[in-house]
Amino acid sequence: MSSKMPPEGFRRMSLINRCPEFLLTLGLAGWLEAIFTIEWSFPYCSSQSDGPASAVYGMPLPYIRWAGVSSMEYELMPSILILNILMLSVILFPLVSWTVRKIASPNRGWLRILLSLAGLVLLVGVGMLTAFLVRVGVYKIPVSTIASDYETYSEFRPIRFTTKHLRYQCTPSNFWFKDGWQPKPEKADNAAGR
Repeated sequence: MSSKMPPEGFRRMSLINRCPEFLLTLGLAGWLEAIFTIEWSFPYCSSQSDGPASAVYGMPLPYIRWAGVSSMEYELMPSILILNILMLSVILFPLVSWTVRKIASPNRGWLRILLSLAGLVLLVGVGMLTAFLVRVGVYKIPVSTIASDYETYSEFRPIRFTTKHLRYQCTPSNFWFKDGWQPKPEKADNAAGR
C-alpha cells in the first residue's frame, strides 16, 4: 500500500504552510530588538582616565554605541544586528509556531494569509525604521567593531535589561570588573617612551 502522497509530517513542514510562522517570528523579533535592549559594561567604564567612555547596547549581543561625534550619532555593527534578529527568531519560533497552529489550522487559508500579511507588515516596518535611522544619520554604518582602543569586543558584559532609550555614558560594573581598568602593556610602554 504505497501512496504517492508525502507523509503528514512533510506536508506540515512545507515552506508555504510555515510562511505565517516565519514572517511573524522575524517581524516580532525585529520589533522586540528595536524596543528592548541590554546595556553592556566594560572595564574602562570603572576608571575613565583618558576621557569619558560611551555606553554599549544590543540584545542579545552588543552592536550599537554612541559615536562621540555628535549627540545623535551611533556606531552600528549591522552583522551583529542581523545575528541578533536571527537568534531572537530561533528563540521565538516555537512559541509563534504553536500560537499560529492554535489560531489558524492549515485548512483556514484566509486566516493564514492574514497572519502572513501581519508578519510582513511587522518585518517591513522594522526594516523601514532602521533604514530611516541610517538615512538621517542616527546610525553610522558600517563599522566592523564597536570596541574602542580601551577595550575589546569580548570584554563587554551585560548589566541591565532596558528599553531602547540610549544613554551616552557607560555604567561601571563592580560585579564584572572588580579590579577596574588597567592600561594595556603596549599602551603603557608607548606612553612612557614619549
